[in-house]
Amino acid sequence: MASLTTTTMMNALSALPPAHWCQIFFGLSTAVVLAIQVVPKTTQRLLLDYGARSPANTTDTDDRTEEPTGPNGLDFFTQAAKAVTSFGQIPHAWFMHFYVASVAGSAFWAWQYFQSGSVMAIISGRQAASGGPVVSFEQTVLVWTLMALQGTRRLYECLFVMKPGSSRMWFVHWLLGLGFYLCMSVSVWVDGSAALRQEAKPNLEGLLSPGVVAGTVTYLYGWSNQHKCHKHLASLKKYSLPEEGLFRYLICPHYTCECLIYLGLAIIAAPKGYMVNRTLIGALWFIVANLGTTADGTKQWYAQKFGAEKVASKWRMIPFVF
Repeated sequence: MASLTTTTMMNALSALPPAHWCQIFFGLSTAVVLAIQVVPKTTQRLLLDYGARSPANTTDTDDRTEEPTGPNGLDFFTQAAKAVTSFGQIPHAWFMHFYVASVAGSAFWAWQYFQSGSVMAIISGRQAASGGPVVSFEQTVLVWTLMALQGTRRLYECLFVMKPGSSRMWFVHWLLGLGFYLCMSVSVWVDGSAALRQEAKPNLEGLLSPGVVAGTVTYLYGWSNQHKCHKHLASLKKYSLPEEGLFRYLICPHYTCECLIYLGLAIIAAPKGYMVNRTLIGALWFIVANLGTTADGTKQWYAQKFGAEKVASKWRMIPFVF
């Protein structure tokens, strides 16, 4: 009976269209990030913090959130997490690999499309056969292009704007980031598979619909302001508090802009009759959960370094909400 159930489950999973696989990846990744919120604060830091805030880059005297030892076994849990995360520490500068993967993914699938590649043909064929909501050819190309633009700009910033550092992160963050961007390289076009397989003449008037225009404006606002935020961060002396532009109101406005970028993509790629694209909105939820957790830790870290009064009036990431 157990083997029959397992076989049935595997058959059901294998029958899912590719877009659903992308949604499952984003959903599970989001669930993991949210699940970590229930563990002790010190353990959260070990599992989630990276860069300058990582416990691997701070001294014991900097850690003001240490959980006391008690009969409930939390100290053992924290020590176990510390032992696990002590292995596989890699340079934080490896974040650049995310954007290499993003640009490479965009280029690979473009090559597959123009060469009628077999890999894309298999994925798009399965998606088209599923009969799910279809994104138009024009929307698909636009979202695909904008995602490539985002990856290219972030790679440029890693190479020529941001300062190299010596901080480190756990390799799991690196793997999850690579998985996200590789999945995104498929997600931007997979719901438009049926349109991509047709040889219809492009209808550029479709790009003037209210949804596409609103999504594009949202994306461009986030895209341009994120670059300004990164330039400001790169201009700061080490461990100084950012105060210019959107940093006057938000702890992590570059994260706010990241959310706007993916919200814009989800709106642009909405199938007819939908407000957003379900696959890309899944990516947005992961961005919100992951960066929201980081923004919360950043505010605590700033409060410790510069004083709580310096950041008390600032929102972490989402104005008037969080």
